[in-house]
Amino acid sequence: MVSKKVILFLIIMCSCIFLLAIYYFRIDLSIIYHRLNQEVTSANTKNESIFKRYPRSLYGIDLSHYQGAIDWKHVNYINDSIPIAFIIVRATMGVDGLDKEYISRWETIKSKRIIRGAYHYYRPNQHSLSQSKQFKDHVNLGPGDLPPILDIENLSTIQSVENLKLGIKKWLDDIEFYYGVTPIIYTGDHFYRKHLNTPEFDKYPIWIANYGNYAEPFAQPWIIWQFTEQGEIKGVDGFIDLNVFKGTYPDLKALLIK
Repeated sequence: MVSKKVILFLIIMCSCIFLLAIYYFRIDLSIIYHRLNQEVTSANTKNESIFKRYPRSLYGIDLSHYQGAIDWKHVNYINDSIPIAFIIVRATMGVDGLDKEYISRWETIKSKRIIRGAYHYYRPNQHSLSQSKQFKDHVNLGPGDLPPILDIENLSTIQSVENLKLGIKKWLDDIEFYYGVTPIIYTGDHFYRKHLNTPEFDKYPIWIANYGNYAEPFAQPWIIWQFTEQGEIKGVDGFIDLNVFKGTYPDLKALLIK
């Protein structure tokens, strides 16, 4: 039979563990609340710090159908002062996806005489060459446009990382052969460093996403840095991604399709 002292000891221990759990849980909640609050209140401050850090660089935005209706006559500046040098739009997704706003936005950007680019959202569980065909079937690139862009953000759930990388390389090779220009890879900082920072991808310009308060993304080298998803510009409701191009206007022009 269990003695009363043992039972009392177990009750006290359980109570202490319970109180400690509540204590630490409350701390975690306060930290999470503080971080979320900090991210919201410091977004503009962080963006301003990027603008100051790269005063001679060029800035651009990227769009998908999630931004909804756009009042294009107001889409000219970031923070009412920084000219929008380029706009990148989502064109296709996977083997059969087409962004419903792509066609109209593609032509509108051209009419505004802003450098434009188109990207394909890569679905890692789908056939790579069928995905490159989807992009080729819908995206007509010409002189003055950015090279084709591959957006890869996630691992596959049905194949190994090595096989996924083989598929990505097939997409890139097929697209390069078709358009006659080296494609750009868009991905997150962590994903690039862990999975794509290998010799077979060395030649591709990197558009990196990293929203931290860093002097630069960890992944090197990069040509475009998507530094926030909390930008705001006139003509677009809600938040928008902001990007900085590492270089001058002649550098950007040199990257474009000839």
